[in-house]
Amino acid sequence: MNGGDEPTSYTAREIVLELFPATPKRLIPGSSAYSVRFAEDGGRVVHRHDGDERRGDAIKLQPIPSAGGEGTQVCCDLCGFAGPRRDFDALRAEVPGSDGRRFRYVIACRDPDACEARRFDDATLERLLQGVG
Repeated sequence: MNGGDEPTSYTAREIVLELFPATPKRLIPGSSAYSVRFAEDGGRVVHRHDGDERRGDAIKLQPIPSAGGEGTQVCCDLCGFAGPRRDFDALRAEVPGSDGRRFRYVIACRDPDACEARRFDDATLERLLQGVG
């Protein structure tokens, strides 16, 4: 308690910095400018928190067939989590302005909520959204 009636809450970043001050910078959770939502077709929609999907500030990651053995170890391009291929989806997004001639490909966790919780930075999402908006 903070002396008042309201309980104090802390962000993941504040907890890590307080309890583990020697944590490497790349492992400290930060704020994200992007959000990844699950789409009905099994794909994902990536958009800026301050953007407008109707205006085109979002990109759709379409599911594609995944090749290889189910037990093959792969790594999520969004959060870095590694595991057997059966726990991941292969996705592609059209490169903005390419008129369907160029695509970017990513591997993403099948559980989008867990993936969002593990994602430390926006680097992959920034590359996907380059030129959008």
